[in-house]
Amino acid sequence: MERHDNESLLGKMLVQMTGEELVAIFRMAATEGKDVTGTSAETVKYVYGVQDLAAYIGCCASTIYDLKRQGVLKPAIISKVGKKIVFNAPLARQLADEYQRQQRDARLEEGRL
Repeated sequence: MERHDNESLLGKMLVQMTGEELVAIFRMAATEGKDVTGTSAETVKYVYGVQDLAAYIGCCASTIYDLKRQGVLKPAIISKVGKKIVFNAPLARQLADEYQRQQRDARLEEGRL
């Protein structure tokens, strides 16, 4: 099996490729499976609505509404159509965990815990 140059494979027409070259293209695509944010394409999961995000994170919907109102979840909002909001679930969970950690640290500094 010969080694294929990625640039030459990407510039070649599909009907001119051999089976070996086609497999090389698929392998290249599988190993480069990154989206524009730099996270792996398999780890990006979208949830539709506050109820779904609450179920994904494992908290109540009112907590999600509070975090959204405070702007904590703003970077995780992908789109908004009517009242339905599409969230990047792993990012929303990370933001919520970070916010919770900050709140706990602030209470520790004040001596409330």
